[in-house]
Amino acid sequence: MNSLIYFRPAKFWHEALPLGNGKTAVMVYGGKSSEKLCFNDATFWSGYPQNHDRKEAFENLQKARELIFQGKNSLASQFVKDNLYGNYSQAYMPLADLKIKFTSVKDSKNYKHSLDLETALFQAESGQLKRTCFVSYPDNVAVYRAESKEKFGLVISASSKVKHSVRVSDKKLIVYGNAPDVALPNYLRTKLFPIRYNEKKAMAFCLATSIDTDGSVIYGSKSIKVTGASYVNIYSVTGTGFSGYDKMPVSDCEKVIADTVKNLKVYDYEKVLQSHISDYKALYDRHKLVIGENSDKDVLSMLEKAKSGMAEAELISLLYNYGKYMTIAGSRNSQPLNLQGQWNHSVRPPWSSNLTTNINYEMNYWHASTVGLQECLKPFYQATKEIVERGQNTAKVNYGAKGFACNHNVDIWRNTSPVRGDAEYMYAPLCGAWIVNETVAHQLNGGKGFDKDTLYALEQSVLFILDYLTEKDGYLVTCPSASPELRFNASDGTASVDYAGAFEMSVIRRAFSYALESPMSEDIKQRIKEAVKKLYPYQECKFGLAEWHKEFDFNEKGHRHFSPLYGVYPGKTVGYYKDKELCKLNYKLFKVRTDNSHSSIGWSAAWAICLAGRFHDKETAGKTVNCMLAKSILKNLFDFHPPVFFQIDGNFGFVAGINELLVYEEDGIIELLPACIDQLKNGSVSGHIVNGIRLDFEWQNGLVIKFKSDKPVRLRNVNLSENAILENAKLV
Repeated sequence: MNSLIYFRPAKFWHEALPLGNGKTAVMVYGGKSSEKLCFNDATFWSGYPQNHDRKEAFENLQKARELIFQGKNSLASQFVKDNLYGNYSQAYMPLADLKIKFTSVKDSKNYKHSLDLETALFQAESGQLKRTCFVSYPDNVAVYRAESKEKFGLVISASSKVKHSVRVSDKKLIVYGNAPDVALPNYLRTKLFPIRYNEKKAMAFCLATSIDTDGSVIYGSKSIKVTGASYVNIYSVTGTGFSGYDKMPVSDCEKVIADTVKNLKVYDYEKVLQSHISDYKALYDRHKLVIGENSDKDVLSMLEKAKSGMAEAELISLLYNYGKYMTIAGSRNSQPLNLQGQWNHSVRPPWSSNLTTNINYEMNYWHASTVGLQECLKPFYQATKEIVERGQNTAKVNYGAKGFACNHNVDIWRNTSPVRGDAEYMYAPLCGAWIVNETVAHQLNGGKGFDKDTLYALEQSVLFILDYLTEKDGYLVTCPSASPELRFNASDGTASVDYAGAFEMSVIRRAFSYALESPMSEDIKQRIKEAVKKLYPYQECKFGLAEWHKEFDFNEKGHRHFSPLYGVYPGKTVGYYKDKELCKLNYKLFKVRTDNSHSSIGWSAAWAICLAGRFHDKETAGKTVNCMLAKSILKNLFDFHPPVFFQIDGNFGFVAGINELLVYEEDGIIELLPACIDQLKNGSVSGHIVNGIRLDFEWQNGLVIKFKSDKPVRLRNVNLSENAILENAKLV
């Protein structure tokens, strides 16, 4: 399915539908007698560049290690929290809202609104009034068109949730102001003055709107009124004072207004529309998954049926395509997808809506190269480059190491030091290596190999790892080492840091393997080879794979993070066929997690689906897919995080998960339908990318009947029908 269909307007923000071009993002409500458009700009964040690295952290690092090596894990956890911290990241801001009040509209019967994922068009119909909305990438403009066979009128007004002013100037409605200098995270509930404008250093913003109509126009001081129209085209552009992650933003509103208004042109609606559709479809149509029927079912009825425990194939198809759509709408040439993509309506969004790099940020892009959206990875690649640059100071100051380090919360200013908070999440210096591993994985999967920036990032990653590793009983280990974001029961009490955690050691093994495959200098490769010989081995415990250096008990058996299973997915260093015993240890821990999980956290479910595919576990995959669609999806199909939050990572992770159920690759051998759940038993895929190779295949009743690739591949002889037609495939 390719259309989100509703028969009632959105009442709340999390029921509205998202549009975007990677920089300007809009949520559309589709009201009967009024319209609300909530605007974001990907570059609109609180704060300004600041250095939160602390030499005191390095001075205390050895003390933390000594406590851990002495078995005083609980004491060490408190010590890390109190001494190895940095400061909070800043927050992604809502920009402005447009309110459109319709007048002289007589009929509101036969209401319907929809989002067409094949054209990226929002449309609403109510009586004679028809609305169309989209955000154009080629013309960099948000467009809202209202038209009717009967004459109508409307009034456009504007507001913002940050400090702002509104005026009409030169026939343009302008809302402008400044972001806060400080926006503390939403989880700091007792902090006084969490939003502060006192320094006047934060960036300015502007939303500028103009209209084109055949009606009469009255320009007020803070609104625009139209009467007697058969159509009104509303054009809006966003602008901010962002000048770069390491540069002070422009705080002068008048300068930002002038720069923004210059981008508001005179448009030909039909040309802008066709250019938008052509540009969008060139990306969206590269890859296609067909399951179920391309019906006109409405979203709410499908979600209601999913609550019974068996989601329809059409809903799976729709959610899958929705993830592709939001990748294109949210990630083109500006900032990378954050915790809410680019759509946020709060000045204190969940977890600051930042780049949460201990899973969520990476998950946003897991699917991108596989579905052929390499262009949408450009902001991710650019952010990697900036994080490496910024993280070199963190590595030097906080850890006394070469290379670069990055912890778990990154904002537009590329903060790479730890934040304040509990050790199980705030201390995570290997997140930078995870980001680089993902960068390399996408480059290789897209068939591009190592470019200069990626090779440099990987080099800086392994240089940090080599310096950060410390020796314990003849082994090289990470210390302190957390398994995000889980506590365990140590001899001296509840703790969150140990040494040689499976998560971090898996990330290191992935980074080292990539480095040895790369054209990196032989001197560094030799250091890596020597280090590999001494890496602390994975350990077995009653739960399967030990999360820390030995067996510790932990109370939260169904914990949301699958971090210790990184080697299975997304690291893919533990193979289902080549590493059978290690894979079994990982699978046992996977089952402990999934069998004891009762949460409705969407991103965790998405990760479980990905892992189920790698484990060839059809039963757990089906159970998790159905549970996710029953509990973890909001009315507008946004991913849900309890108690009331939207996080977009689960939307993107779901796409990756379905991909893993359909295609498994290990050592260059491709296997089709490794965990084909019931809703996927019939279907087809075209444009699926594996290691730079395009795959097209079709299946019935869980067996492949047709397969072809654009380059020769080795195909595992499983799940193939007796008379399967295979092109460019050698069976193994």
